[in-house]
Amino acid sequence: MYIRTTYVMRTEVLQLLVKAQEQTKLSMEMLLSHVMRKMRTQHEAYLSDDGRIEYQKRHDAMTKLPIKKVRVKVKFLESEYNFFQEMRYFFRRSISLVMAIAVFRYLDEVVEEILKNDNTDVCEYFYPYENRAKFIKCIENVPTFKIWWGIPWNLELLFK
Repeated sequence: MYIRTTYVMRTEVLQLLVKAQEQTKLSMEMLLSHVMRKMRTQHEAYLSDDGRIEYQKRHDAMTKLPIKKVRVKVKFLESEYNFFQEMRYFFRRSISLVMAIAVFRYLDEVVEEILKNDNTDVCEYFYPYENRAKFIKCIENVPTFKIWWGIPWNLELLFK
């Protein structure tokens, strides 16, 4: 099932995505999914467990002028949408901000990988949620959650 939603994007982020679309011939959603997957591989750098959710800045720090943003309509698989919600929670940043960080940091790498692997099956290559699992367990009347963003080295850990 697909979920249609909107995100507020800085115009610079949107311009980078449009340029990447032209180079790779892939949809913006596909590119966003892949940069978010890249970000997941280095999630330790972004984890935060305190404070409020951080949002995109409204004004440029140097010029004090408003940062131009646009509302972008997208359609993601439900699993992608849920994954982005988890990233919001664990990184303590809005999904729009997480996407902006991921695009600025990882888009060039993603485009380079796509252009190098032009004969790869795109659907298989880009589906980023193949090893994501969520376990809900009640311990002494307290619900607990385990979320896996990959396969652990010791698979027995999944079932403890």
